[in-house]
Amino acid sequence: MTTTIFKFTTTRLAQCTCPSKKDYVIYWDELVKGLGLKTYISTKKSFLFQSRLGGKVIKISIGSFPSCTIDQARQKAKELDVMCLNGIDPRLEKKKLIAKNEHEARENKRKKLIFNDIWEAYLIANKSRWRERTYNDHIRLASGNKEIKIGKRSTLSKPQPIYALLNIPVSELNAITLKQWLDEENSIRPTSASLSFRLVRACLNWSEEQILFAGLLPDKSIHAKIVKQSVASIKAKKDSLQKEQLPSFFKAVLALDNPYMTAYILITLITGARRNEIAKLKWKDIDFKWNTMHISDKIDDDGRTIPLTPYVKSLLTALHRHNDYVFYSERSSTTYIVEPTKSLKLAARNAGLDDLSIHGLRRSFKTLSEWISLPSGITAQITGHKPSGTEEKHYTVRPIDLLRKWHIEYENWILSQAKITL
Repeated sequence: MTTTIFKFTTTRLAQCTCPSKKDYVIYWDELVKGLGLKTYISTKKSFLFQSRLGGKVIKISIGSFPSCTIDQARQKAKELDVMCLNGIDPRLEKKKLIAKNEHEARENKRKKLIFNDIWEAYLIANKSRWRERTYNDHIRLASGNKEIKIGKRSTLSKPQPIYALLNIPVSELNAITLKQWLDEENSIRPTSASLSFRLVRACLNWSEEQILFAGLLPDKSIHAKIVKQSVASIKAKKDSLQKEQLPSFFKAVLALDNPYMTAYILITLITGARRNEIAKLKWKDIDFKWNTMHISDKIDDDGRTIPLTPYVKSLLTALHRHNDYVFYSERSSTTYIVEPTKSLKLAARNAGLDDLSIHGLRRSFKTLSEWISLPSGITAQITGHKPSGTEEKHYTVRPIDLLRKWHIEYENWILSQAKITL
């Protein structure tokens, strides 16, 4: 094969062609060793560098002509020649450089990730194994402004604690940032702040085990001492009705101008149910023929069935049915009672009692039940507490009739102390 060597000029290279009978032809520069111009039958032309390395011929593409100039091609060919003389394979170096650049690009992209990126990935990864309530807690505590309709009026709810962290880069979630966040939230809503921190901590711990997010979080951020000390310690409340307070409490609750609120408060006391379990009760969950109520349980996904006692039944039958929910509210966007605290506080104040919470009514059920020696297993089954022992978990199955016997006895005692007659 004839080798054509000449001094590369723009004019000469523009005239170089590939004969129709060949796939390509290479022309060589006489000034720079190893620099060639490869011409194709398609009229495409590109610079290349050829040399020997380890006893083998290597060819490396430099760039297309004329977008790559002769001077640029010569400079690159000289650099490649030096590398080959030093025993360095330019192809491997190029791969290393590309890999390094890609790694740096990924790292730069990772460092720009905000907490919301991790938070959303965390929710998607764990939703299937969480209970619905757990997932909803994560959504609720990270929600921003929401429009809420109260009757004909609309208002905006306040952003929840975790919402304040969502747009912060993960690399900036250091101990100082988290402490400032907790201090601000503690001044407004310490209980929600404490729960929110536990959810954020679990999320960030999870992120450190994921390839995409590992190493982004600053050292000793969520585990720093100043952060742990900023988490408000939530003391267990002890509000509960006493036996002698029942007459004035019932009188004050029955005097409320909202029959749905009256029924909600008294049924919560008599059943010991959680606030949302009663609030979301639907008419289809009540069997007036067989006197039972099916309650959506926080612990048991299938819910639990409890007796419909006579006084509770009388309260329910006195209510008008406006929709599917028993405890209707025309002011709530959900159409059922969501926030009964204001009415309960009013009733407690009118009864001359100290502050009483909705959960305090549930606590009162357990406390007052001891006056009639209500078995602890019966109490737990009615209120929806987990069984506390092997015998309770695996060997004790109480039918609804047995629950009804004890539940009616408890209700009768409550009514007698409150001086209420059916």
